[in-house]
Amino acid sequence: MLECDQRALAATLLHGPGHLPDALFAGDEAAVLRGLRVHANTISHARLVALEETFPRTRVHLGEGPFNRLSRAFLDAGGAEGRSLTDIGAGFADWLGDSLAAELARVEWAWLESYNAADALALGLADLAGCDEATLFGMAVRLHPAARTLSLATDAAPLVDPALRCGPMTLLFTRPAADVQLWPTDAVTAGVLDLAKEISQLGNLLARLAEDHPDGGAALAALIDAGAFERLG
Repeated sequence: MLECDQRALAATLLHGPGHLPDALFAGDEAAVLRGLRVHANTISHARLVALEETFPRTRVHLGEGPFNRLSRAFLDAGGAEGRSLTDIGAGFADWLGDSLAAELARVEWAWLESYNAADALALGLADLAGCDEATLFGMAVRLHPAARTLSLATDAAPLVDPALRCGPMTLLFTRPAADVQLWPTDAVTAGVLDLAKEISQLGNLLARLAEDHPDGGAALAALIDAGAFERLG
């Protein structure tokens, strides 16, 4: 019964009072409409706040007024339809016409995805201590659930982390422990991380890096040290 009432209320908020069953609320039509307006305004405000909290740096970059107007336009166009407050920002970056703001929003969204990803033990360099070559190359790994890569064409990176340089780059997001970390990387390394979405042996990843990277061993060690792989077994 409760689920039916919730569906009816959702349909009413989305499509208008004509979808409201007569027996759902007590009171005359004017009172019910006033209540629905209050409820709709409460939901709208919560969604606007959720967008502000999801994209704080994009909000600063654009300015309070423009960000608020774009957020309202995004919501009014149905950009949040069917989404919870935690994933309301999916697709918001595509709504932004300014290329720098759009990439900044994509960085913030990737950071949030990494932060909210499932927990898993990250493979560390200490786990490789004492391994002989055969054991090392045969070790099975998988991309850590919190690892993300994002290719940038603008100067968005230093707006999130001042330590990062300006200009096009590929960013690696990792969360080996509690905090999300950002690392500049390259397209070759990002391709190896994409390969590691399926369980792979370290030797195969090293061989793939060695094809196009000037120092595949150092690049693989850097990925392990960053927490890009899940420790298996």
